[in-house]
Amino acid sequence: MDSNLKKDMLLVGILVSFLTPFVRSSINLALPELGNEFHLSALFLSEISLVYLLVNAILYIPLGRMGDIYGQKRIFQYGLIIFTISSLLSAFSTSGEMFFIIRIFQATGNAMIFANLNALISSVFPENERGKAFGLTSMGVFVGLILGPILGGATIEILGWRALFYVDTLIGLIAAIYAIKRFKYDWIVAPGEKLDILGSVLLGISLISIIYGFTNISYPSSLFIIIGGIITLSLFYLIQKRVTYPLLNLDLFKSKSFTFGNITGFLNYGAFVSVGFILSLYLQYLKGYHPLIAGLVVSIQAIMMVLVSPFAGKLADKIAPENVSTAGMVITTIGVALMTLINFHNAHYLGTISLIIFGGGIGLFYASNTKVVLSSVDKKYFGVASATLSNSRSLGQIFGLGIVSLVISAIMGQAQIVPANYPELIESIRISLGAIALLSGLGIFTSLFKD
Repeated sequence: MDSNLKKDMLLVGILVSFLTPFVRSSINLALPELGNEFHLSALFLSEISLVYLLVNAILYIPLGRMGDIYGQKRIFQYGLIIFTISSLLSAFSTSGEMFFIIRIFQATGNAMIFANLNALISSVFPENERGKAFGLTSMGVFVGLILGPILGGATIEILGWRALFYVDTLIGLIAAIYAIKRFKYDWIVAPGEKLDILGSVLLGISLISIIYGFTNISYPSSLFIIIGGIITLSLFYLIQKRVTYPLLNLDLFKSKSFTFGNITGFLNYGAFVSVGFILSLYLQYLKGYHPLIAGLVVSIQAIMMVLVSPFAGKLADKIAPENVSTAGMVITTIGVALMTLINFHNAHYLGTISLIIFGGGIGLFYASNTKVVLSSVDKKYFGVASATLSNSRSLGQIFGLGIVSLVISAIMGQAQIVPANYPELIESIRISLGAIALLSGLGIFTSLFKD
């Protein structure tokens, strides 16, 4: 494969891998200003974040399949264009409703990008070089997570929330122009096949029902919504076994590396995102830190991810990537377990140590897990395999945050967080971290399975 093409792919991959987590982590800081300007409720603001996750979960697999059929480069480039235009339009929103609708389009562009990014990397790089490539692009993800709260917070404070989207637009525009100019040909690995529209609709309905029901589990109707989603998912499964060109080839799950690689990605990302949310509560409410200071503290883990991920990718090229991902899960679990021991007296030193360990574990896991999943399938399924892994991680994020919300709701109810109920908040945080540690520990065992 042309060495220049590899360099171009890496550059674009790092740019877009930086862009979306930067947007996602910085937009959370913009929500209060957005709410004040448009007079939005707390519920509406939470739905702005949730809809992004929902759209990604629904579209990842269909868009990955479209990449296989119509061209991975084509869907990827269209996604960059849609994401960039949506970012620009967001800056000109005149109401919360307008911002919400544009956010849906932005999430669609994101899904088009990340349903095909790892597939493109797998198409460009041979198997013995993929780990290094995945390690470098994952470094872009972690840099975005570091700079999102810092640069995003500074931009919002100095120039206002709209300026944040001008920054996003500029980065997206650079990536889009470069990708369109430099990628001269496409990778169409399933020409002539058709997209399973019915399967896409059923999968979307089932995921919406399950995710919505789980995130609103305190309502009596949620259980019925979840059951309905499971029934629809079962119908999706039956149809996939019978159609000529299934949306998701179920034979892929005969591979232990593919199946358990996705399960482990689900568990790891659930732990990763949940810990960040829990720490933001702890640092801002219990320690009284300013949001920017809290963001700097949490960034310790992301700095470790940046430092470790390139090394992890190279290591996954030299030894079995399953072994590297298992080591990552072990270290991640140790980091979370240590967090359950944090109290007011040891918070500074034990908190720092646990964040360093936790971040190192995530950095070691990410690229190696990506290689495990993508290397377990034939190139004909790179798109759908890439999309399935992205979907697993997205669902893991929702699941992890759902567990934390469920624990807090069970212990504190709907009460506002005030000093009088800090003991209950501490208990909620400790139980949540314990649950996340158990899930992460389960990931150690799922990562051991391989073909």
